[in-house]
Amino acid sequence: MTTLVESQTNSAAEPRRKAMTKRILRKMWDQRWLYIFTIPGIIFFLLFSYYPMVGIIIAFQDYNPVKGYSGSEFVGLDNFKTIFNLPDFTNALRNTIIISGLKLLIGFPVTILFALLINEIHQTVFKRFVQTISYLPYFISWVIAAGLWYKMLSPDGGLINDMLTRIGFLNEPFYFMGSTQAFLPIVIFTELWKNIGFNAIIYLAALSGIDPHLYEVSSIDGASRIRQIWHIALPGIRGTMVLLFILSASGLMSAGFDQLWTMGNLQVQEVGQILDTLILSYLRNSGGFMGLSLGATMGVFQATVGLILFLVCNFVAKLIKQESLI
Repeated sequence: MTTLVESQTNSAAEPRRKAMTKRILRKMWDQRWLYIFTIPGIIFFLLFSYYPMVGIIIAFQDYNPVKGYSGSEFVGLDNFKTIFNLPDFTNALRNTIIISGLKLLIGFPVTILFALLINEIHQTVFKRFVQTISYLPYFISWVIAAGLWYKMLSPDGGLINDMLTRIGFLNEPFYFMGSTQAFLPIVIFTELWKNIGFNAIIYLAALSGIDPHLYEVSSIDGASRIRQIWHIALPGIRGTMVLLFILSASGLMSAGFDQLWTMGNLQVQEVGQILDTLILSYLRNSGGFMGLSLGATMGVFQATVGLILFLVCNFVAKLIKQESLI
């Protein structure tokens, strides 16, 4: 009897499954061009994001390009021990965390504040002008940007030194890029100068999605612009803020190789040497195939720490009932 009931139930469900499959296939066919347009993106990520992950095995080998993955000797965690035993590793790790932490703690709120200020500009022409000026440095490579700031801060005819000496702030030209006290503030300032405009785009997009009637109603109730920002604008972009903070915190082990490599020098190596520049300096000096394994090892170490930070921040975001990425 039970078998007969199950057979009848399956027979009744079969047409429904077929009808549902037909609807899904018809919908996919109707949206076929959307799927076709995603193919180049899928191929790109497969080739440049997922396929290179096979190379992680190099971090656990004494890799030799001639022998390949299968022929190279497996050395386990020896490469990690070599990385951790580098003479300047502790200093580079500390500098990486300090620089990344300062960029996060200063750059994150300043970017939000900048986006809020731009959002408060109601004159369209002036607003577009400010946005354009703030975006432009983002499209300048760090090689050019570093050369520009080296020239401006140079003690020999640099614009900044000339201005400060003329107004009496300095008695004589000061070598900013060679000072361990001035280097970190310069790194943070130039990071903001270059990226603040572009990073604010996401917040401006989130602010534009807030219902303008909320501002009108609050204005009728007598709320000032500051209170509107505090009670409407900031809650309206809270989810975006949480998501971007999680992504930024997960990159704590990457302090900005391009910036530190082009702006750093031997005089500020004590505060400007980070993990990425340390390993590259080591590879340049040591050479040999061993450098390929050490470079992969450093990448695995940074990615692992970044993944842990990402999961921790995501867990905390869920814990306080905010938005999360997973």
